[in-house]
Amino acid sequence: MKIALCQINPTVGAFEDNKKLILGNYREAVENGAELVIFPEMVITGYPTADLLYEDGFVRGNMAILAEIASQATIPLVVGYVHGENGHLYNSAALCGYGQKLFRYDKILLPTYDVFDEDRYFSAGSELGVCKANIGGQEINLGLQICEDLWDEDYDRKVTAELQQAGAAFVVNISASPYHELRLKERLGLVQNKVQATGIPFFYCNLVGAQDELIFDGQSLAVNSTGELIGLGAIFSEEIVYVDTDADNRISEPADNREGELYAALVLGVRDYLKKTGHKEAVIGLSGGIDSSLVACIAVDALGMEHVHGVSMPSRFSSDHSKDDAQQLAENLSLDFRSITIEGIVSEYEDTLGIHFDGTERNVAEENVQARTRGNLLMALSNKFNWLVLSTGNKTEMALGYCTLYGDMSGGLAAISDLSKNDVYALAHWVNNVAGQDRIPANCIEKPPSAELAPEQVDPFDYDIVSPLVDRIIENCESPAALIKDGFDPDLVHDIYHRITINEYKRRQAAPGLRVSSKAFGLGRRIPIVNHFMGRRS
Repeated sequence: MKIALCQINPTVGAFEDNKKLILGNYREAVENGAELVIFPEMVITGYPTADLLYEDGFVRGNMAILAEIASQATIPLVVGYVHGENGHLYNSAALCGYGQKLFRYDKILLPTYDVFDEDRYFSAGSELGVCKANIGGQEINLGLQICEDLWDEDYDRKVTAELQQAGAAFVVNISASPYHELRLKERLGLVQNKVQATGIPFFYCNLVGAQDELIFDGQSLAVNSTGELIGLGAIFSEEIVYVDTDADNRISEPADNREGELYAALVLGVRDYLKKTGHKEAVIGLSGGIDSSLVACIAVDALGMEHVHGVSMPSRFSSDHSKDDAQQLAENLSLDFRSITIEGIVSEYEDTLGIHFDGTERNVAEENVQARTRGNLLMALSNKFNWLVLSTGNKTEMALGYCTLYGDMSGGLAAISDLSKNDVYALAHWVNNVAGQDRIPANCIEKPPSAELAPEQVDPFDYDIVSPLVDRIIENCESPAALIKDGFDPDLVHDIYHRITINEYKRRQAAPGLRVSSKAFGLGRRIPIVNHFMGRRS
């Protein structure tokens, strides 16, 4: 039996475009001898749809597209869509063939954690997805499930085991499973455990592409009845993965490449965000620092150097090396580079505010005038030329509030807001190592990090300590008591926890960021702005 797993990149709400993408891949798979063609979860609508499901005509429209696809189906295909019936919505999979819809399965397990909120929209299915399908001239018991149905450890129902008990010859799981670092190892391990427990083969088809904050990695996979990997899709690329169940086509799991994965995920996230929002070009404020340098590399690899614009905006506190490093980066990447001095604008601000600030010490208010001037200039260029501003703050800075609202936080997309400061350094080194040369100038990486908003200013944190501490608070929800018990300095722990808590208002107003960790700011982390809880202290 020859099975095709079509990991494709739909766009939310683009029903006609998604239909053409599905049918184009379906026809190609059939021409190449596929006897069963499989598409991802909710591929007709795109995922996630959120409250679009409540928009008049949305659900009806996607069901009409399903009917069109089914009418053109010859050999069996499995496709994900949203089914509406009797006032209920279901996250469903349809088995189509011979010009019609043959069977419908409704997702049983609905996730309601992190970025998922499916119980808000969907009713849970109750019936197992077991149906008879004529595949390659054989009538086979096909077992269907959808994404979370695989991740059943914390649920009462064990969907895969139930499918095996109901006589399924093999399991097909269609998914829209978002990426976070080294996600394949987690998924493959779970699938192999299910296969070892049931003794039946498993075929997993995952979405690829980016939608708002979420990045989908593809990596569709097939595992035979003995738990061996026999098919694997590319990471972050559309592909039809062909699996011949009668062939001895065992393959090895790819080696871990954490930095390479993270970088490729961000490249895909930037490329799809611009494409799907109708933008073709990006603009970045280049400070000569490591964060903006890494964002520039990502943008160039996502969009092409001719579509990326770098702007240096020096003030009187900008060092010569920062200006030189920004220009050198632009030359290394062959991107459009321009320099706009902000000294005159900042002086006008300070003169205007002088009478109101009279008698006060110079502090962060004056410093932030510089950052906000830069933000305004970038937004003006964005408005004039339809360039999307990529903001350059990292996760550690966003956590600590070490960023200026309406200044360096201005932008349409926060490209590295889910990378810790330590990961920024790791990816910068990776970029240069892979290139075999310094795409990012060595000085950008080696010099002490600084916002350069005051004389001789450097960042007030030891990132080697603070960066992993922030990650443990955000990603693991570890309490101050637990961190102190683990050896962190109590004063530092309480200071960092306090900074994270009081800066929620900034993050609520930040540009959307691309999720690459297991817990990112944004959709999957919902914390009140007004919050007086400072963590368990003992």
